[in-house]
Amino acid sequence: MEHNHKHQKDVKTRAIHRIKIVQGHLKKIQQMLEDDKYCVDIVHQSRAVQSALKKIDLLIIEDHLNHCVIDQVKNGEEKKTTEELLKLFDYK
Repeated sequence: MEHNHKHQKDVKTRAIHRIKIVQGHLKKIQQMLEDDKYCVDIVHQSRAVQSALKKIDLLIIEDHLNHCVIDQVKNGEEKKTTEELLKLFDYK
């Protein structure tokens, strides 16, 4: 079944922008490791990347809840929706 995803353009743009930022941070971590920088500084940078990835996940999940889930429920796909959401709650 096809869903209208016009609403996701802004989310997609924001997520891609954030991914590019994360890529820059990952390169920074690599350079810090290669340059034998202080371990705690490397871990702080790594945690910033992890936090940014979680924010990207939340952005995508919010969009999914606001659009895809509503469409699925309207189309009688409650079981699929429930299964997907339970998998997200199990996400660690």
